[in-house]
Amino acid sequence: MNTLRGFAAVAATSIATACAVSGEPSVDPSPLPLGDGLLAVAYDEGARELVFEMEPVDLPAGAGHVVQQPRAGEATVPVGGWLRGYRVELIDDRGRPVPRDLIHHVNIMAPERRELFSPVMQRIGAVGSETAPVVLPRVFGYPMAKGDRVLVSAMLHNPTDQPFEGVRVRVRFLHTNGGWLGPVRVYPFYMDVTPPATLHSFDLPPGHSMKSWEATPAVSGRIMVVGGHLHEHAVALRLEDVTEGRVLYETSTITDGSGVVIGMPQDRLVWRFGLLLKAGNVYRLTALYENDTGAPIASGGMGALGGIIVPSRGQEWPEVDAEDPEYVTDYGIRTTHQPVEERLGAPRGHGGHRHRK
Repeated sequence: MNTLRGFAAVAATSIATACAVSGEPSVDPSPLPLGDGLLAVAYDEGARELVFEMEPVDLPAGAGHVVQQPRAGEATVPVGGWLRGYRVELIDDRGRPVPRDLIHHVNIMAPERRELFSPVMQRIGAVGSETAPVVLPRVFGYPMAKGDRVLVSAMLHNPTDQPFEGVRVRVRFLHTNGGWLGPVRVYPFYMDVTPPATLHSFDLPPGHSMKSWEATPAVSGRIMVVGGHLHEHAVALRLEDVTEGRVLYETSTITDGSGVVIGMPQDRLVWRFGLLLKAGNVYRLTALYENDTGAPIASGGMGALGGIIVPSRGQEWPEVDAEDPEYVTDYGIRTTHQPVEERLGAPRGHGGHRHRK
């Protein structure tokens, strides 16, 4: 997977952070004007939503696992305030809702903020076909200033026998001015068992295996919500404080009656005042797998952790270093303005999604 897939959209697939909203909201069919850019942006004052929309793409019938990539685009935020959740809509050229199964993934990033554990762009949220709308508890908000930039990338596919023309990806963020006090500022974070700015799937050997990655967080803070992303044959995902020699968090997959992975837990830690991370400590994320097929599985593994963190008092979230090699690589991968088709292997169920990236 070259991006996060919805952790709870960023956990296992939604800013792994929040609670899902029930029900499917109505869709406004009118397109936003793209102008000269690749990402349109508008503020819906009535709904109090910040809306981003990608350029349209055509999805021919029977594309199977051939993925169409609309050109990624950036836009400048027209209003300041706090973001409290998001949802993604798919609409065709006639304004009709398009089946969500056509979403392979949608990723939303802040190019001017870095990730907690690495110098790449901060992932604000991510969506797969299964990702429900996401809403933060009212006391929390993600700060966004007027003039900040947002980058949206997406991959769509069409395994159905019906063609869809002019399909638009529309991202809607719940927005609030916050009043004179404002909500508690929180930031999404993402950590993977592979290095940042790389493809995040890896080959699974037969039998027992594990893959790990270590990093130090840029700021101290408390994790309030956390979740994970694993593929089929996963045993566990584990976060350890290497400096202090202790396991902080461990989770596994949710399976159906036949053992197929259908999701990942999301854990809220507010009741225990969060899970403390220290800026000076080294943390290790490990994905454990048990491949019982007797054969290697190409790109069969993945292990990612995501959630929201409240920075410690006096800690300011750092901006990116635009000259850092990892940032340059990450930004280049996400903003290549060339439609591509990526042929994938057979789908496998995994944490919250049934298609591999």
